[in-house]
Amino acid sequence: MDKTTPVSSMIKQNGPIKIAAWRLMMEKYQDFMTRFEHEFRTRHGLSANEFDVLINASTSAQVRQRDLLRSLVISRSALSRLLGKLEGRGLVTQEPDPEDHRGVLVALTEAGMKLCDEAADTNAEIIFSGFAGVTDTEAEEIFELISKVSPTV
Repeated sequence: MDKTTPVSSMIKQNGPIKIAAWRLMMEKYQDFMTRFEHEFRTRHGLSANEFDVLINASTSAQVRQRDLLRSLVISRSALSRLLGKLEGRGLVTQEPDPEDHRGVLVALTEAGMKLCDEAADTNAEIIFSGFAGVTDTEAEEIFELISKVSPTV
């Protein structure tokens, strides 16, 4: 079976290298996300977005829903739906913020913490596998280079 030439490679040959580099980052991101989706579903019954909610909610005992939203790449309504599903599965709790009744506090249940830890191990396994050919020094260089990329002028 022939492998299709990635668009980033075609752009690199014929177009601006910065556009090719951007496209390559998106292709690699998609490759990782496809693997995350498959492995999280297969091993843990989670979508990648559900894992993202759990891992971000695990950083404190309780997190305000609006603060959780800031750390995710989803809409408010999508977060509400995900939290409803996770709450229905007994993985998170949601309760009104006693200091600001407009706010909602989200916390992982014991089952949510356990599943989050297991899925975090899978997450790390996928990342380490993907970076297997990269040294720590090269990873530091990648980090520094990507840190320079900014959509603002």
